[in-house]
Amino acid sequence: MQWVKCRRSFRLFLSLTFAGLAPLGSASIAAEVQDAVIVNVEDASAKVGEKATIVAKITAREGYRIAEDYRNRITTLSALDDGVEFENKVVRGSMQDGDLVFKIRVTPKTPGAHAINGVLRFGFINSLDGDYHLDIKWMPLVATVTGTE
Repeated sequence: MQWVKCRRSFRLFLSLTFAGLAPLGSASIAAEVQDAVIVNVEDASAKVGEKATIVAKITAREGYRIAEDYRNRITTLSALDDGVEFENKVVRGSMQDGDLVFKIRVTPKTPGAHAINGVLRFGFINSLDGDYHLDIKWMPLVATVTGTE
């Protein structure tokens, strides 16, 4: 019985030790999103039944750059109400003048403001001590589409 308790205690000790060390190792090479990029979202407005475009732009701060070869995208697009139709549920980003730009095509189905949600997934490259590191991050996308009459 003592042996079982000792083994469990030792496993717990090892788990806690490695769990405590893991964040230290990754923190030295992982950059925080707010330190690496600036995200700008332009809401859209259109007459009911006409197409509109929400534009989300990610700009890398000094010392970072957008990973062009990563499949940068917005996924899980949805509206809080059923007042908006999406042309695509997944939108790929494209590079324009060094910025990563997403164009989300929507059509308001009813008048009024409609909250839009999604998930931005993108990669950026940072340089620490001359070594380059790829960071892949995600963050929520929140925008508004206004349907007018």
